[in-house]
Amino acid sequence: MVRSAPLGAALGIMTVAGAWWGTAAGREREASCAGTWEKENGGTSRAATVRLADRAPASGGVLDADVLPGSCGGPLRLRWPEQHVARGGTEWVVAGRWSGAAGRGVLVVRRMIQLDATPRGRGAVRDGLAARSAELFGARAPIVDALVFAPNATLDPDIRERYVRSGLAHLLSISGLHVGFLAAWLALLLRKLRFAPGARFVATVLLLGGYLWLLGLPPPAVRAGAMLMLAEIARLRQRVVAPRGTIALSALGVVLADPFALRSVGAWLSVAGIAAVIWADRACARERRVVRVVAPALAATLLTAPISAFTFGTVAPVGVLANLVAIPLAGLAVPGLVLALALSWVMTGLAHLVAAGSGLGLALLDLVASTAAAVPGGHIVMVAGWAAGALWAGVALVAWWLWRSPRRPWLIAARVGFVTTVLVATSLRDVVGLDACRCLTVHFLDVGQGDAAALRTPHGRWIVIDAGPRTPESDAGRRVVVPFLRRQGASRVAVAVATHGDADHLGGMPAVVEAFDPELVLEPGEPLGRPLYLEFLARVEESGARWHPARAGERIEVDGVALEVLSPDSLWMALPLDVNEHGVVLRVSYGTVRLLFQADAGVPVEARLARTVGPVELLKVGHHGSRSATSEAWLDELTPHEAVISVGRHNRYGHPTPEVLARLAAHGVTVLRTDERGTITFFTDGHGARLRSHHD
Repeated sequence: MVRSAPLGAALGIMTVAGAWWGTAAGREREASCAGTWEKENGGTSRAATVRLADRAPASGGVLDADVLPGSCGGPLRLRWPEQHVARGGTEWVVAGRWSGAAGRGVLVVRRMIQLDATPRGRGAVRDGLAARSAELFGARAPIVDALVFAPNATLDPDIRERYVRSGLAHLLSISGLHVGFLAAWLALLLRKLRFAPGARFVATVLLLGGYLWLLGLPPPAVRAGAMLMLAEIARLRQRVVAPRGTIALSALGVVLADPFALRSVGAWLSVAGIAAVIWADRACARERRVVRVVAPALAATLLTAPISAFTFGTVAPVGVLANLVAIPLAGLAVPGLVLALALSWVMTGLAHLVAAGSGLGLALLDLVASTAAAVPGGHIVMVAGWAAGALWAGVALVAWWLWRSPRRPWLIAARVGFVTTVLVATSLRDVVGLDACRCLTVHFLDVGQGDAAALRTPHGRWIVIDAGPRTPESDAGRRVVVPFLRRQGASRVAVAVATHGDADHLGGMPAVVEAFDPELVLEPGEPLGRPLYLEFLARVEESGARWHPARAGERIEVDGVALEVLSPDSLWMALPLDVNEHGVVLRVSYGTVRLLFQADAGVPVEARLARTVGPVELLKVGHHGSRSATSEAWLDELTPHEAVISVGRHNRYGHPTPEVLARLAAHGVTVLRTDERGTITFFTDGHGARLRSHHD
């Protein structure tokens, strides 16, 4: 009791101090531009004077900036417009619409005026490094920037996706690992130069402190820097380094510097990862060499998996093996990249020579990522949230159970076999089935009284056409479309098509855009003032997707699957017609097989497109089987073999109408309805086709 009293008092003091410190930090944040704007209505125009932390490329994107002293301050995230290149460290007055909340808001910049063209501060250094990186590494410069000094480097989506699927995404995000690489090489260099211990400590503090300042003090890097400094202090005083105490003190230092680091997923992953590595090193100290090598990577993957699954809905088990190769490669490449950039200021020729050698390391790193990303089942995608986090927490506990079990070979083999069977039978079933058909797969999702279709190309890319309805009680995007895509292994959408602005088609699309960051968004471009449509546009802006108004005659091809826009055209959009008649009508072609997505377009559009469409294998029936569409003449021209009607059970509109069903039957068309069959799936290899359906 006597011994516990000081501990209880210390915990009480720390709790009170933490609450006071957090409250003070919260008030400071609320007084910043971002904090003030988040409390006010979104969508209104905002303005600030800022200094850019990074160069703004011609492609635009999200940038970090610091608000200069004025009415409000603090850091600010900007979505910079395309075709407006700006140097890092320059000062601007920016104005635009504030979008988002809860720490994720961005200022979507509409107008900007440059105040000072001279780069200053951290942004100036980053800008200079970016220029030299582009000169030394060419097309690989964005990867170099991401590995060395730019937390928000603009990477090609395919490259980022490759690293995510291989479990190597942490290499493209500045973290404690990168600080550790540089610290290890710095320590080796200082020892070779015979620096005294005190001089080594001072040099390490100065150089690592400068590097952390250049990075912008991200919590994972600060945690690593603090751990390294504590370890150096212990060695300087000839004390034993206590790993658990070092982790705890470094994490406490990060929270003291920025209490909001507790909300940083990167900080959680960083602490969990390093804790797992340290535990595994100690637990496996007497094991065979192969166990000592694999255990840290496996432990880090298992301990971070619940956090990753809860937050992102993704876990990459293949990363356990991929990291065994990639981390040593990165450990060699990153210092080489830093050396090449440093030499570029004084010895250009030698810098190019070092860059060539480091470029070989980057090529090998990319080869590892490509190989690991192609492993079936190596990347598991699920619906983010508590259920996913709990599942992987259970997996981690099972792994702990296996490790702690008696070391009897037959018992260990039995437990491993049981766990493997369960995992293969459950978690991986969708991933294994994903590649069973190398063809175009079209899923007509059961979203009730609305439309939603998800198309998977032969190479695994995804196209979404509408995303179902949204009401105050239910959002089909979050409830059906996003979970379905997650289960199928999708992590990004190539093309998202919003056929028109009615809520039964557009309602779920904001959730889809937010979850999957489409590369391209197509929609009619009709200037509707509806709140749902404005929200959809805001989500598109935040995602950075390329927005394009669909017009007749346009053709988009994804992995051999062609999307041809048949309607509307500009003249048709000028006519005072219902929003349904202005909707996007698509013909999807793969090989000799054609499908028609009619959305809610009715007889006027059918008459206008007469003798221009031709036969199709499958018709997505217009307007849920309403009598306003699917005329006799239309069916005579299309001669579809099958027709899909997306409709809600016992809907109040009476869809599909008996007249439409009778016309389809008279033309010998096989009709499948989502209210009767659930999700309907269509397969084609470009020549033949087959259908299946199942109840969700």
